Amino acid sequence: SLSTLFPWIHRFRAEGTVDYSQLTFDPSQNELIVGARYYIPPTPPPCPLSLSLEAEWHCDEFTKGACFSRGKSEEECQNYIRVLLVNGDRLFTCGTNAFTPICTNRTLTNLTEIHDQISGMARCPYNPLHNSTALITSSGDLYAATAMDFSGRDPAIYRSLGGLPPLRTAQYNSKWLNEPNFVSSYDIGNFTYFFFRENALEHDCGRTVFSRAARVCKNDIGGRFLLEDTWTTFMKARLNCSRPGEIPFNYNELQGTFYLPELDLLYGIFTTNVNSIAASAVCAFNLSAITRVFGGPFKYQENSRSAWLPYPNPNPDFQCGTIDYGSYLNLTERNLQDAQKFLLMNEVIQPVQPVPYFMEDDVRFSHVAVDVVQGKDMLFHIIYLATDYGTIRKVLSPLNQSMGSCLLDEIELFPPRRKQPIRSLLILHSSSELYVGVRDQVIKIPLMRCDFHKTREGCVGARDPYCGWDLVLRKCTTLEESVSMSQWEQSITKCPVRNLTLDGGFGPWTGWGACSHTDGGSAGSCLCRTRPCDNPKPQCGGQSCHGLSVEVANCSRNGVWSPWTLWIPCSTSCGIGFQVRQRSCSNPTPRHGGRVCVGQNREERYCNEHLPCPPHVYWSAWSAWERCTVPCGGGIQSRRRTCENGNECPGCAQEYQSCNTQPCSDLKKTTPWTPWTPVNISDNGGHYEQRFRYTCKARVPEAALLEVGRQRIEMRYCSRDGSTGCSTDRDLLRSGKISGHAVTRDWTSWSSWSQCSRDCSRGIRSRKRFCDSPEPPHGGQTCLGPAQEYQECNITPCPGEYPPTPTQKKPIKQVITQEIVSEKNR
Repeated sequence: SLSTLFPWIHRFRAEGTVDYSQLTFDPSQNELIVGARYYIPPTPPPCPLSLSLEAEWHCDEFTKGACFSRGKSEEECQNYIRVLLVNGDRLFTCGTNAFTPICTNRTLTNLTEIHDQISGMARCPYNPLHNSTALITSSGDLYAATAMDFSGRDPAIYRSLGGLPPLRTAQYNSKWLNEPNFVSSYDIGNFTYFFFRENALEHDCGRTVFSRAARVCKNDIGGRFLLEDTWTTFMKARLNCSRPGEIPFNYNELQGTFYLPELDLLYGIFTTNVNSIAASAVCAFNLSAITRVFGGPFKYQENSRSAWLPYPNPNPDFQCGTIDYGSYLNLTERNLQDAQKFLLMNEVIQPVQPVPYFMEDDVRFSHVAVDVVQGKDMLFHIIYLATDYGTIRKVLSPLNQSMGSCLLDEIELFPPRRKQPIRSLLILHSSSELYVGVRDQVIKIPLMRCDFHKTREGCVGARDPYCGWDLVLRKCTTLEESVSMSQWEQSITKCPVRNLTLDGGFGPWTGWGACSHTDGGSAGSCLCRTRPCDNPKPQCGGQSCHGLSVEVANCSRNGVWSPWTLWIPCSTSCGIGFQVRQRSCSNPTPRHGGRVCVGQNREERYCNEHLPCPPHVYWSAWSAWERCTVPCGGGIQSRRRTCENGNECPGCAQEYQSCNTQPCSDLKKTTPWTPWTPVNISDNGGHYEQRFRYTCKARVPEAALLEVGRQRIEMRYCSRDGSTGCSTDRDLLRSGKISGHAVTRDWTSWSSWSQCSRDCSRGIRSRKRFCDSPEPPHGGQTCLGPAQEYQECNITPCPGEYPPTPTQKKPIKQVITQEIVSEKNR
């Protein structure tokens, strides 16, 4: 139990750090290196566990933002360490980095010193929940089995970093890998082995998961034209672990492995599917059996409608060393075609014994570690099995087929109701210590706890290979601590007869019965029932039952007011308002006939009564629009308002709008004729006289705004003696007394108006004409009047300016041209 193991257990925690899922050991520094979420803390093994150096490895905010934008949660968008490999004096680490994996090489003795940083794609999973495995060979090649994309739909076994070309399994080909969950990998001889579970294509009856062993040659250089950048030596076979019988019970899903290189023996733990009954088993496999299956026939399916049939192995004695990776001599087209289609072995890899080493129902094992222990007479294999609820089984591997395995101990790491699954398991053989990684801590447990046994019977009867009874020291010791092997007693010929410590368990509840209680000084009634701690009773120091032995229900309960709430904010910010607070009869609520609360559940009070409101500042209504500045042709009119109770009203006190935009009608104005005046022209003793008048025609609002500018001239001839009186131009022309000298020289047409000098607030524009008619004969008059005239334009006020009032507005000046008219009657 936890209380029994408490003196031996040591724990390490780092604040804010979780997911202690990666454990490795630095033998040169005698340090344990732990990979957690954005954290790499090495801890020295000597107890108690303590931190010697830490290296934080966070995601940057941009990467986390990109992760959030893809729909991932805050928990997922962190950096989870998923690869932790010692490579000489360097530590190769990879993290998920918020679904953007990244890898670094660090100095093993100073984890904060980073030598280089590379992409983690194909070396580390994107998703922290995806299973993966990786190893580095002595030549520096990194072999990784993981998902290569964000969605996890492109699994691959991938080689990189070393001197050999990068290779991978075929992409999106389910015959190579079909939704695998990678478990482990090992560098053995000329091959790299991978162990995983995947959906079985060869199984025709529904979806089934099989456990696999796969291997590739370490000197594989890929194909040429066919299988280029792809493994040419990839093969896989099914691992079988089942309970024999007429209908075998299969443990199909591999969860963990442990390889003993000195014995070429692989331990594997297998479970049933997560949707079936929980059951687990331990099977062991010889490397020779695995090699034999890879040398046998293949299982091949011609097409999706064909059956899977055995196919002879074209190269049953294949060895990696036969490949010449300089000339591609063995990479013929036929060999590459065979390598592309022959992947799955026909035979199944069978365990050392037909019956699993250890089986247990109603539990799922997640991790395994094996320790080889020297006993008095032989070597023993101790199997440590991590469960999904936070305990560790200590199992003695079978000594022979007749004896079977023995459950020696169950190590509890957590108190009841606070258990959690185990995420990593590592044995340090040199110091006989077991390290356990869970979500929030690393736990160290010594493998040798012989001091626990106080008597010879308890020590020898425990059948623990670590311990024996020293007849000289008269205590339970390890073999190393004994005075002499001949005086060290150990007997492991059968499983221990376990006088199990048994914790108590509750029996069934009695029926409900009436009972009384006191509530606030008054008696009440209840229903009660009890249960005894006798199913079973505590034995051999077992703990008493945990939980209630008496239950009380349906007790009458008088209601009690809850505390008053805080006063809510005043209903007004100034001036008299009110506030409210409430309470409820819920502390507790009346039940089963109890009294209700007496009093009010709501209180009100005045507030802000001494805080008068300042006068309300507001605009008055707009006045009527003032008279338009002009009756036609577009004018301006305004209206006003005043700020009441102050002068801080927002907005303007005056606004303007256009008015009378309709065009003005034509107005014409003519002056009276001037008196006749003599002209310095004589003819036959008579003389000429002329008179003038001016006319103007324009579209202006008022006739008063017209300015006369055009001149009309009329001439007459008066005889010298006055006998004929004076004749006008028309009479003279009719009688032939005058000729073309009365014809005037005339102007050309006006040019177009020029661009206005301003965009607003009154500008000026102009136009021109030219006096270019030929010289009139007989002294005719030249062009009269101006050659250029001006006109106001864009009279609308500019933004932010007030328009001129009607009294300030200048009259529109219309410049009128002069016109010389021949003398004619009007």
